[in-house]
Amino acid sequence: MLKLFRDNLKSLSIVLWFVIAVFVLLVFAEVGVFTPSAVGGPNAPAATADEGISVTFAEYERAYRPLESSYRQRFGDQFTPQLADQIKLQAVNQALDFKILLLEARKLGLQVSDEELRETVLGYFQDENGNFVGEELYRRALRSNGFATPADFEEFVREDLLRQKLVDVMRSSVFVSSEEIEDLFRTRTEQAKVRYLRVRDSQFADQVEISQSDLENYYQEHTAELQLPEQRSVNYLLVDKVQLRDQIEIPQEEIQAYYDDNRDSFSTEEQVRARHILVRTEDRSAEEARALLEDARRRIEGGEDFGAVAREVSEDPGSRDNGGDLRFFARGRMVPEFEEAAFSAEPNQLVGPIQSPFGFHLLEVTDRREGGLRPLEEVLPQIRTRLLADRLDTVAEERAGELVARLKDIEAPTVDALREVADELDYVTLNNAAAFGRQGLIPGVGRSAEFSDAAFSLEPGVLSDPVQVPRGWAVMMVEEIQEPRMPELAEVENQIRQELRLERQHELATERIEAAKSSLAAGESFETVASELGVETRESELFNASGTLPDLGPAGSKVIGEALQMDEGAVGGPVDVPQGVALYVVTERVRMDPSELEGQREQLREQLENEKFRRLLTATLAQRHRDLNVEYTKSFLDRVEVEPQGI
Repeated sequence: MLKLFRDNLKSLSIVLWFVIAVFVLLVFAEVGVFTPSAVGGPNAPAATADEGISVTFAEYERAYRPLESSYRQRFGDQFTPQLADQIKLQAVNQALDFKILLLEARKLGLQVSDEELRETVLGYFQDENGNFVGEELYRRALRSNGFATPADFEEFVREDLLRQKLVDVMRSSVFVSSEEIEDLFRTRTEQAKVRYLRVRDSQFADQVEISQSDLENYYQEHTAELQLPEQRSVNYLLVDKVQLRDQIEIPQEEIQAYYDDNRDSFSTEEQVRARHILVRTEDRSAEEARALLEDARRRIEGGEDFGAVAREVSEDPGSRDNGGDLRFFARGRMVPEFEEAAFSAEPNQLVGPIQSPFGFHLLEVTDRREGGLRPLEEVLPQIRTRLLADRLDTVAEERAGELVARLKDIEAPTVDALREVADELDYVTLNNAAAFGRQGLIPGVGRSAEFSDAAFSLEPGVLSDPVQVPRGWAVMMVEEIQEPRMPELAEVENQIRQELRLERQHELATERIEAAKSSLAAGESFETVASELGVETRESELFNASGTLPDLGPAGSKVIGEALQMDEGAVGGPVDVPQGVALYVVTERVRMDPSELEGQREQLREQLENEKFRRLLTATLAQRHRDLNVEYTKSFLDRVEVEPQGI
């Protein structure tokens, strides 16, 4: 193919060099070269799939480098090793997706002609006159970006063009109807405002009486719900980390070594604690804002409390109620003007007015912390706790192994035999977990799927393998198995009584709301109805379909959906809300403007097409990952400390 370009070579200008630089940055996207430390070399697989699909470490690195660079710029100091591992998975999946799409394209019979390839490559490497830049510069740019030969790069471009053809085919299959466009526009533009009240179920607690016949009827009608599942009780020996803790000593030299190896963890930045009064300049001139702060300063210098003045004058909602207190902060947390003044001030010194993008500030530094390495004596408890936690897990597991070895001498396990072992080993206790279900809380243990699974798979008279629990390691023996059964009424009477009480209270609350709704229909005002119910009314802000009504909990979305289908003045409810019932009236409605819809129709169509295409592409790739049995190689997983998830 290069022969097609050679005759077009022209001299290069400064503009051309700029074009090549942009090409290297944008087209190759910092693909870089393979890191030699990867196990097996650049051509070793990082992930594989059926039908001959394989992603090499070199291909993975090409995908990883630009992602890492982008995330580092976005997160700065918050870029963590855990985030890096997530990016590694994202990169290898991107490379897999590329090859899966190529496979799909070839199955559809799509092809890229030599002419299409030639025009694309020439478009990357041409001067301001549209001529090819020359073979030497062409090869040099390719080598510097990880392509050994022009053929490698041209194959890369051919595959990308083929992938794009498949994308175009998939995109052309997306259809958006006029109704979908109108629904999206209505969702975004139509708004409503509601006034609402809520009646709590608990308001009717003193009106509820539960009789014995009520209990018996409920018991008879809810046998399936009340039936108890299989339950088990076990005796278990516990290697108790609480007891082991007192037996573990952390040598001073080990503490010192940890301190020396982790000095960055114990270094702190210089910090100051300040309080401030902010007067904003959005609705007033700079002169007016400065004058207000000068007056506040005179009041404080005259003896008034800074905090009291801040609560009265400051326009910073985040600190005003705390007397302007901003607590401790390090450099880089505040705007430069404020930070410079705060770190230059002496404690208890009034500074300002200081102008910043937010307005004018009056500040006072109330405390200061010097930065630097914290002394060992100060962080000694912290280090000891960390080392002890690490050591404790290891020691507990070792002791669990010793316990298992000791239990092998017991031919027929009994509670007495287990008690003897517990008496012999000072780090072991004998415990009993009374009857518990497979999904329930385990007495003395809490929730532990491992403990529960072991208990419910164990035969009577047999000791389990060691099971890790929050307090250490347990070896258990089944004491009793209770088969599934219907409890006696007396066993569940309190439970039934409480269920019935809550149910009746809610019924009464609903009846009161229904009566209030009838009063509204008869002409009473919403405020009058609320007063008769003994509750307050609240009014929302204007909301659209994506709005929220936090006061109403999950039911808020139901109210929003209903209100946007109603006319102004319409009454809605009853609506079940947490611990109560709500009633509302639509106080304002904003309808969509059909003329605005026509002006945005094509833009909305494009948005919906893009959204549908993304869903189609994601679903297709997810299905192909499953169909093709995607697997990550051990060499790759050794470099990643998070569990890969399916796409």
